[in-house]
Amino acid sequence: MRFSIITCTKNSAKYLADNIASVKAQSFGDYEHVFIDGNSSDGTVEMIKKYQAEAPDKNKFFQFEPKGISAAMNRGVEKSSGEFLIHLHSDDSFYDNKVLADVDNFLRSNSELDWIYGLSNTVEYDGRRIMVWPNKPFLHFHNYKSAWGRWLMKMITFVPHQSVFIRKSVFEKFGGFDETLTNRMDPDLWMRITNKTRWSFFHRIICNFRVHSEGDSSSRVNLKRNLKNIEIVQKRYLNFIEYPLARFINWIRAKRNKVIR
Repeated sequence: MRFSIITCTKNSAKYLADNIASVKAQSFGDYEHVFIDGNSSDGTVEMIKKYQAEAPDKNKFFQFEPKGISAAMNRGVEKSSGEFLIHLHSDDSFYDNKVLADVDNFLRSNSELDWIYGLSNTVEYDGRRIMVWPNKPFLHFHNYKSAWGRWLMKMITFVPHQSVFIRKSVFEKFGGFDETLTNRMDPDLWMRITNKTRWSFFHRIICNFRVHSEGDSSSRVNLKRNLKNIEIVQKRYLNFIEYPLARFINWIRAKRNKVIR
């Protein structure tokens, strides 16, 4: 199996159809779609089982007591059999129908790589585009050979995990996502493995990443929680000079996003 697409769900019926449709549309067929559900009660399970019945050899469904998104992502890794894994959450979708084909070609041309990150088309809850992330050109050319890129990976959290394809063997060697973190668990993994694995940027939009900011106050609460957790992670991996600098960068970004008033 070449790819495992891991989708974590919990009462996800509102957007799950877009996720499923984007996977079904892929021109490259060597994949499995692994669902990890946290006891949904809104029709999500019925949607997945209907999809599973269409192609039982491609679609796997597992249910666990909900213990947070990090735990669900780890269960997805454990249940996957693909060489490369991607976590494509229930409200996200592939950007177009050639994503897997293009990623396969890139990985075959760069067979030494353990993982790659691409671009994420960030959209509002109603589908309106916000930006393509990472949105700065200086974040678009790094790989494991770049000391500057490895340093930036610690200082700026610019890798969207919905656009990452990573070998399952990396998880087996270095461990999964930190289940004590309620969010921003992915930067912890990138910082843990950046200097120990071979990775590269792939200049291609991989996914549509949906954010939910219908309510301004709830959005700000989520951003504040993100900021708190990323600083917990940075403190683990940054030295006494880097950490204050990273906090200053975080403060600038938070001010720009109106997290701090």
